Amino acid sequence: MSQRRLKISGFEPGLGGQQALSGMEPALSREFGPLYGLFRMKGLEAPPVSGRRRPLVVIAERDPDTAHLVYLLAESNGYHVKLTDDGMQAWQMVKTFSPDLLVTNIQLVGMKGLELIRRIRAADRDGLYSLPILVMDVHHRHQDVMAAFKSGADDYLEMPYDLHGLLRCWRRGLTACYRPPPLTALQNDDVMIRQLALSDLLERRPEGLVSGLSEYLWHPDPTLRTAVRWALRRIGTEEALAAIERHREVVQSHVGGM
Repeated sequence: MSQRRLKISGFEPGLGGQQALSGMEPALSREFGPLYGLFRMKGLEAPPVSGRRRPLVVIAERDPDTAHLVYLLAESNGYHVKLTDDGMQAWQMVKTFSPDLLVTNIQLVGMKGLELIRRIRAADRDGLYSLPILVMDVHHRHQDVMAAFKSGADDYLEMPYDLHGLLRCWRRGLTACYRPPPLTALQNDDVMIRQLALSDLLERRPEGLVSGLSEYLWHPDPTLRTAVRWALRRIGTEEALAAIERHREVVQSHVGGM
């Protein structure tokens, strides 16, 4: 038999081998394996994100046992993970892949975690500057938590940690990340972390603080709303006091209309 010749248009899919990757490709939905694994925790799975099948998380963790556990937990709950123990490599990953969340330890190989955070916050690319950043570290001293917040971390999780609390923290970073940092940490499960975050914010009073706090006036947690009203009164500017008054008027009109 004569062999038929095939007309090649250039649009046929490549077969018989995997195309080499440069490392510059976006981490989009190229993998179609199961979304969840053995350690899935129902109700705490990864939330949906725009443009990706799974949220992409860069994890910078020096301890191999912790890194392995966090990796398994993340992959089992619908996250796509890029893992490293090196601060400079984490910086390169953040620039290359534009992740949805950075989870970092303080004591990394090479560039330390706090320097990594400061470098990201100083970046002129909005996608980097606004990246949600969570510090997970074994340090329990107040000064370590405050140093992370002053560097630009959004939230802090002390180890050893409850696995359910870890996944809640990740979801919070992806779905309810408030600006400026560390406003998100006002929702932390740990009372001490919440208090340190508020203390840092009131000490530094970063740009956008009043508008960020004002968003919390509508939060369902009454304890958080009370703390935010106290903080706005402590700031005491016309903008801060006006935010409290606007919230009071809206609440009263809603109650009066029922």
